[in-house]
Amino acid sequence: MDDFVSWPQPFSPAAVKDAFGKPLCGYCISLEAWRRGLSVKVKHAGYNKYTISSKERTLTFNKSLLVKDRNRIRNLSKNKHKVKKLLSENGVNVPRGEVFGSDSSLDDALSYARNIGYPVVVKPLVGSLGDGVFTNILTDEDFVAHYKYLRDEENEPYIIVEKHFSGNDYRVFVIGSEAVAIVKRIPANVKGDGKSTIDQLIKKKNAFKKLNPFLSKGLIKKDREVLDFIRRSDYRLDSVLPEGEVLFLRGKANASAGGDTVDFTDQIPLKVKNAAVQAVQAIDGLEHCGVDVLFDEESEEYCVLELNTRAQVGVNMYPVVGKGRNVPKLLVDHYFPESKGNAFNFSTRIAFNNKKVIGALRGGVINEVSLAPFPKLSSILRRKFVCSYAKASPDAVPDMIAKLAGRYGILGFVSAPSEGKVEVVAVGTREKVRNFKNKIASQPGLSIDTETRWRRTVKNCFECR
Repeated sequence: MDDFVSWPQPFSPAAVKDAFGKPLCGYCISLEAWRRGLSVKVKHAGYNKYTISSKERTLTFNKSLLVKDRNRIRNLSKNKHKVKKLLSENGVNVPRGEVFGSDSSLDDALSYARNIGYPVVVKPLVGSLGDGVFTNILTDEDFVAHYKYLRDEENEPYIIVEKHFSGNDYRVFVIGSEAVAIVKRIPANVKGDGKSTIDQLIKKKNAFKKLNPFLSKGLIKKDREVLDFIRRSDYRLDSVLPEGEVLFLRGKANASAGGDTVDFTDQIPLKVKNAAVQAVQAIDGLEHCGVDVLFDEESEEYCVLELNTRAQVGVNMYPVVGKGRNVPKLLVDHYFPESKGNAFNFSTRIAFNNKKVIGALRGGVINEVSLAPFPKLSSILRRKFVCSYAKASPDAVPDMIAKLAGRYGILGFVSAPSEGKVEVVAVGTREKVRNFKNKIASQPGLSIDTETRWRRTVKNCFECR
């Protein structure tokens, strides 16, 4: 496997660090729109509701879902079996399956599983993020155990039993008539080094995932399914995995359940892309969607598992291997074509302060935050100064610099890495940054030791860190 990886520069970890987790999807789309000069109003701390407006239109989103038709599409997508029937009627290949409700007995479900033949899958009728999905069930004993777990412990009123399709799991993001981004999702796994226990390998893998803006919240949890997989492989959590051996910990490949992601946008066959587009177009009014596809590379057979109308765009933006795709840009291009080319050359290194947005909304005092317009700067200068000071308190110097930054309209931050030192990042017009620098240098007991270029992201404010 190629170890090359790159993520969209406008959404670097530094740019989105205040939005790791649930807000990431809506934040990235909002950030793209804001950088283009579009009006953005955030109405939920998790970006379950926000609006983007141009002179021509105003659209409301729930994470990546475009909210319209009284949320008809979202409600439809929650019923996986109903969607599957609709896709089948429109010529989309889907796995055979049936729904069993409270009026169905365990014997009914078991008889159906035997009829379609093992291996089978059992999962809730309504659900997301792969929760409660058990794949590749091979025996009556395992089927009964997992079915009872969903019915009795998870209190699921409706359970789907369907034929297991042997193929790799792909998330295809479709916009309009094009499959614009595709990742192969690999079930949660660890690779042995001959020294570490499985428990230690899981902790190491989770530490690596925490650096990824999307996968940071999709850690490997030692739940029932993971422990079952370890047991089936004749290991325990305290077993040392041989060097080079890969141990899979789940059947489902959801990134949110600890899986890995590899970009396959340029490798996947055209017929699979076309099948994903066909699936989206089968739902009247649906313009973009995440499509889950199983594809067997050897036989080249495939089937569409389900549609995700509120798909997380981060899964395609931040793969473990390959090129991350700039889905927010493509979405804003699609819905606001008049905004193409509006972003300034330097805008990808300025972001709005999501901490303030979330803090305001969670405070309960207001129910929406209108983002201040993107700062239209000309002849921009980006500098980092390392300064020394003497005979001043560690708190006084950063506060003084922050006040000066406010006076000169400077974006950036000040931090104190060690006693007697402060680091200052200043972004603004050339004239203002130079005047700001000269004012700092003129302060008694304060001197600028070094000046370098700053190439990373700053917020649309000046922070004391």
